[in-house]
Parts: sequence; structure tokens; C-alpha cells
Amino acid sequence: MLPATVLPEILGFIAAILTTMSFLPQALRIRRQRSAADVSLAMYLMMVTGQALWLAYGFIIGSPSLIAANVVSMSFVIWVLVMKFQDLRRQRMAPLHSPAVAPAE
Repeated sequence: MLPATVLPEILGFIAAILTTMSFLPQALRIRRQRSAADVSLAMYLMMVTGQALWLAYGFIIGSPSLIAANVVSMSFVIWVLVMKFQDLRRQRMAPLHSPAVAPAE
């Protein structure tokens, strides 16, 4: 018979795997398309902040599933944020590097 604390941790790890992996398709899509223009910066900043708090909570209560899930999730979310910031930087720099177009007469 399993100890009473094992089943909740198993459920936690299954939930963690599913929710953590949910960020991977978005990250891969951004990488493949080389654009993060459609990504909400506010949403991902809120998500990484929430995950940092869940990670802290996981450490406080000593939950391996919360710790593992949030470390991996934060990695994916930070990856998306890095690509978003690179995209924003590229958009800001684009006008500086685009050739001047002469006005039509």
C-alpha cells in the first residue's frame, strides 16, 4: 500500500507535466516562424511572476511536483519572453536599417 502522501504527488507530477508542456508548442512556433509578434508580453510577464511565486510556495511546503513543474515551466516561459524581447528589439531597429524610400511624385 502506498503512503497517503504519494498519490497527491503522483497527481501533482501528472498535472505538472501537462501544464508545463503546454508552453512548448508556443515556444517552438515562435522559433519556427522567427516572430513573437502575436505573443502577449503582459500575459507572459504575469505567468513568469506567478510561476516564481508557485516555485517559492513549492519550496516552502516541500513539494517536489510544484518545484519541478515550475522550474521547467519558468524555463519555457523565459524562453518565450527572451524571443518576445528579441522580436520587439528587432521591430524597433527595423526602421533604422530599412532603406529610405523616395516619395512618389
